[in-house]
Amino acid sequence: MKYLLSAFFWLYLVFSLMVFWFAVVGVWIALLPFDRQRRFSHWYAWTWANHYIALSPFWRVHIENRELIRDDVPYVLVANHQSIGDIFVLFGLRKHFKWVAKNSVFKVPFLGWMMWMAGYVGIRRGDPQSREKMMARCRQLLAAGSSIMMFPEGTRHGDGRIHAFRRGAFNLAVAAKVPIVPIVIEGTVNALPRGSWVFRQTGKLDIWVRVLEPVSHQAAETPEALATRVHDIMQRELNRLRDEKSAV
Repeated sequence: MKYLLSAFFWLYLVFSLMVFWFAVVGVWIALLPFDRQRRFSHWYAWTWANHYIALSPFWRVHIENRELIRDDVPYVLVANHQSIGDIFVLFGLRKHFKWVAKNSVFKVPFLGWMMWMAGYVGIRRGDPQSREKMMARCRQLLAAGSSIMMFPEGTRHGDGRIHAFRRGAFNLAVAAKVPIVPIVIEGTVNALPRGSWVFRQTGKLDIWVRVLEPVSHQAAETPEALATRVHDIMQRELNRLRDEKSAV
C-alpha cells in the first residue's frame, strides 16, 4: 500500500506541475513588467507546494512563529535539511523569499521553469565562479527587499542531525548587513528518507517548522563565528522540540 500511495503521489506531482505551469505562464508574462521582485511567481509556487500538503494523506504540518519573519525586512533564512520534504513544508511559511538551489534543478522541465520564473538563484557546486555569481545575485535581491532561503548544511542528511554549516549564508548576511533567521524542521526525515521515493511512516506524520528569533551579526564577529553561533542555537532548539514531542 505504501508503494502504491507513494507512486500515486509522484505521478500526481508530475501531472500537477504541468497543469500549474501552463495555467500561470500567460499571467506571468503579463505581470512581469509590474512585478520586478516576482512576488506573484513566489506566491504561486507556495500555492502549488501547499496544495500537496493539504491533500497529502501522509503529513500534518505545524508552522510556529512565522510572525517573527517581518514582511518589510529582508533576511537570510537558514533551515536544517532532513529530506526533500523540507522544500514543501518551508513554503508553508507563506513568506516572500528566494531559494538558492543547484543549477541542475533549474533544468528539470516545468519545476525548473517555475523556479526560474520566480527568480530563484542557481549555483553549480564546486565552481568558485558560480558561487561568486550566486552571492552577487543574492546581495542584489536582499538590497531590493527579498529574503534569501538557504540550507547551510549544503545537502540533506539521513540521520536527523544538524551537520556542520558552510559559510555562504553567513558571509552573505555579514556582507549585506541583514539578520539571519534560523528555522528548525523536525519530522521530514521520517517521512521521506534520503535515497528513497517511498513514504515510510504509518498513518499521518506530524512535522514541525519552528521559526526562531532573528540573529544579528555582532561587531567583530566573523562569518565562521556567526555560523557556529547559529548552529548551536538551532541544535538546542531541535533538541528542545524533540523533548516537547516525546513528553506529549
